[in-house]
Amino acid sequence: MKPIEVLRKLIAVPGISSTNSEKNAGDVIYEIMSCIDYFKQNKEYLFKYPCRGDGFKRDVICGIIKGTSSKTIVLMGHYDVVGIEDYGNIKDFAFDIDNLPEKLKNFNLDDDAKKDLESGEWIFGRGSADMKASIAIDICLMYEFSKMPLNGNLVFLAVPDEESFSVGMRAAVPLLKDLKDRYGFEYELCIDGEPGQSVDGELIMSLGTVGKCMPVVMVQGEKAHISMCFDGLNPLGILSDIFRATELNLDFSDEYSGLKTMPPSWNYLKDMKYEYDVSLPIRASGYFSVLSFFSTPDETMAKLKKICNDCFLGYMDHMKDVYSKFLQGQESITVKPIEIETTVMEFAELLEYCKTLAGWEEFFNSLYSDIKNKIDSNELNLPLATLEFMARTLDFSSITKPLVLLAFAPPYYSPLISNNIKDKENKVSEYFEQVRETADKLFGMKIGSVECFSAMTDLSYCALDRSFDFESFGKNTPLWGEIYEINFDAIESINIPGILFGPWGKDYHRASERVYRPDVETRIPALKKSLIQYILY
Repeated sequence: MKPIEVLRKLIAVPGISSTNSEKNAGDVIYEIMSCIDYFKQNKEYLFKYPCRGDGFKRDVICGIIKGTSSKTIVLMGHYDVVGIEDYGNIKDFAFDIDNLPEKLKNFNLDDDAKKDLESGEWIFGRGSADMKASIAIDICLMYEFSKMPLNGNLVFLAVPDEESFSVGMRAAVPLLKDLKDRYGFEYELCIDGEPGQSVDGELIMSLGTVGKCMPVVMVQGEKAHISMCFDGLNPLGILSDIFRATELNLDFSDEYSGLKTMPPSWNYLKDMKYEYDVSLPIRASGYFSVLSFFSTPDETMAKLKKICNDCFLGYMDHMKDVYSKFLQGQESITVKPIEIETTVMEFAELLEYCKTLAGWEEFFNSLYSDIKNKIDSNELNLPLATLEFMARTLDFSSITKPLVLLAFAPPYYSPLISNNIKDKENKVSEYFEQVRETADKLFGMKIGSVECFSAMTDLSYCALDRSFDFESFGKNTPLWGEIYEINFDAIESINIPGILFGPWGKDYHRASERVYRPDVETRIPALKKSLIQYILY
């Protein structure tokens, strides 16, 4: 069993995230693993673990090789890929690693991609780097270790939906806890095979991953005809000020070990008026992403709440000032003083108020079911479903005064710096040194490291390096429950130090996506094998 042969089979099945083809990609992995003699003889150690409540019926593919001690390593990767629109008129070849290179010769590639294409040392195709090459390597490692005595255990996990909402890894967390409880596994390390980057000639291993939360801001104004705009309050004005005060605001940026998280970026900003007339919109809303190395959702909410209050007050002062100037020289106009109370409310506060109203429980159950059906039928994604949930809850409350309502939308990713995990401090630095020395010895290859990868990955669900108020976060996340949930208790229980380490890849999510052939065939398999032996023997 060779990684290139396995990779060819994996890429041939599209597995585009949040489509029906994604389940097929998982099925192919299961079929390939089923051909390994160990799993033919130990059928209970290879199985599909359904993602609970998933509309696409996707599975986590899990394989276990049992050894003689409790020490356990998890080999993990995601089998979904992004879409292929970027391939244009050659998209029919996006999943054909043998014929795609010829088609790319006439494609608009940059100079680096052209050079790599001509070299023959790179494998092109959607999912080649991100991240089916790593899954192919891990399958071959499972095959190899299944034929030798093992002083410890290997758990193979292939999960769906990493490119969207991490349905697969969130489902895998209780599975890993169950395996720990059932077999007495002591998790030493999770190797997430995300593609590596080359920096100054070094292939980079990441010893952690950045976190992300997505605050949602909904502003309720006061309706008025535009010819009498001072009688109302335009929510777009307040929301625009909140946007300007938060977009690229470095106060939200964390700094750790010489690294900084990118400042916030807004993903969505829009009024909530669905028809045209000449009145001010009643509501406007948006959401943005906040990356973190250590900041908690509560800390982010506190910063945002102050900014929203300041922006609300500032906009009211601006409105009063403009009104005062507007009135100058117009004696015939009846003056109406602008007096609006400034209210900034968290969704949890709105929820507590609604619970005191008659009919709330029946309304909530109906609303939750309706929103879930819309998500399952792809009518709404999770962030937009959050906005609808907030709006309909606000409607039920009968609160009509102007206000700013704050919440969180999925997905949420906890930051993880593996060296800081309690009782397992600096273990991953030890493992990095082993890989670095082995790479230099075997291949003259340079390996570097960073404490934290700058983008979101499924590694976030392996451990918590610090605690935060899970309950508070859930109350401020309208979809929390059956629609969206993270089992933080299980994450704390498994507490697996994790690294991101896979073959050198380039241009993920682009038509020139590619993975370095020598890393797939020899270098990464050898380095992973050596690390596994170092830990388990």
